[in-house]
Amino acid sequence: MSRLKYALIGHGRRGAAHLSIVATLKDTFDIVAVCDAHPESAEAGATQFGVKAYTDVRKMIDEISPDVCDVVVPAPLHHIVSCYLSRCGISHNVETGLAPTLGLMDMMIADAAENRVKLQTSENFPFVPVEQFVCKLIKEGVIGKVHKCYRLFSTTGYHGLAAIRCRMDAAPKTVSSIGHTMPVSPYVDRAKRDHNREGLEFYAVDFDNGGLGIAMVGNKNGCLGRNKLVGFETCGERGTIITNGNQGASGGETVNVCTDEDIALRAGRAETYEFQRDFGDDGTLHRIFVELPPSLGGTIEWVNPYQRTTIAESGISLATMLDGIARAVREDTQPLWTGEMGRADQEMVIAAQRSIDLNRQPIQLPLEPDPAEEDAFDRDFEIQFGVHPRENIEKALQVNFKAR
Repeated sequence: MSRLKYALIGHGRRGAAHLSIVATLKDTFDIVAVCDAHPESAEAGATQFGVKAYTDVRKMIDEISPDVCDVVVPAPLHHIVSCYLSRCGISHNVETGLAPTLGLMDMMIADAAENRVKLQTSENFPFVPVEQFVCKLIKEGVIGKVHKCYRLFSTTGYHGLAAIRCRMDAAPKTVSSIGHTMPVSPYVDRAKRDHNREGLEFYAVDFDNGGLGIAMVGNKNGCLGRNKLVGFETCGERGTIITNGNQGASGGETVNVCTDEDIALRAGRAETYEFQRDFGDDGTLHRIFVELPPSLGGTIEWVNPYQRTTIAESGISLATMLDGIARAVREDTQPLWTGEMGRADQEMVIAAQRSIDLNRQPIQLPLEPDPAEEDAFDRDFEIQFGVHPRENIEKALQVNFKAR
């Protein structure tokens, strides 16, 4: 099959990162258009690749008929663009979080299924090279059966919860949460987001295999002199894996694990084995590996499938996601992270908020949409933009967010 015609919808900070990765996947994609509500943003992306810039999704679809669209617009617009693309028969990748409410996500998933298109949630955290390697260590039984995962992070709980789900290899069944907010001096962070309050949430997730996941998240981003408090600890029956909690960070990861002799003669004191990396002459990551005793598996490695490209380690997860939607379209298979999986990640975040609202009571999963939550989103959207977010998708496509 020839290269897939790719169109980006939303050329902001994150959209530009998507476009740069797609440009390296030359055997997979042919970039044909860049669309953004702001003409300057659309032109900036389109000019790089000599393609046409659009400010209207409908016009772009009519003129270009892309095979795959990449949706990187503000989250409250995800369902609008996604549902329109599904109704046009176009498969698409949607940035995280999939949508703000359960009802909106169900709408996206149903439209994709009804129109037989592929909907992928661009949840790239589980596909960070270190995360892939950690899951390989777990699956090969290096630290024994995993019962607990702790993650301390500064932002976006669904990323960490997605990674915890992968490490636990189980389904979440209840979520309990503590929440706290405080006012702060107004500021704009590096991602050009406004802040006048600081939040902190502490999630406890019980899994159906008896395991427990702990995640602490907030919106401080290391601003105002705060400690970033990033870290990830995965606890198995005979050892622990320690990594950084931030998907953009690498280095310093270890697996701390006991041989039978360590357990019998050293009172369970584990040896520390550092993750190692091999790089090519051009600095491209070739593999991540760890040298363990033969009784624990010897040398275990993850090999970079993109080592023949110029993609940096920090871009491999996004490349994996974009390749995933392409493979799903070409081979008529499921995407790497389906809409349902994206819903499951957000479902835990929504359950945590419900738990906070109910004075830390455990919330059972799975969840059904709450009419009050759905109505609140619709009401706020209509007040802000003068159009209902569900009743007329084509009209809602005209909503324009403030550019920075």
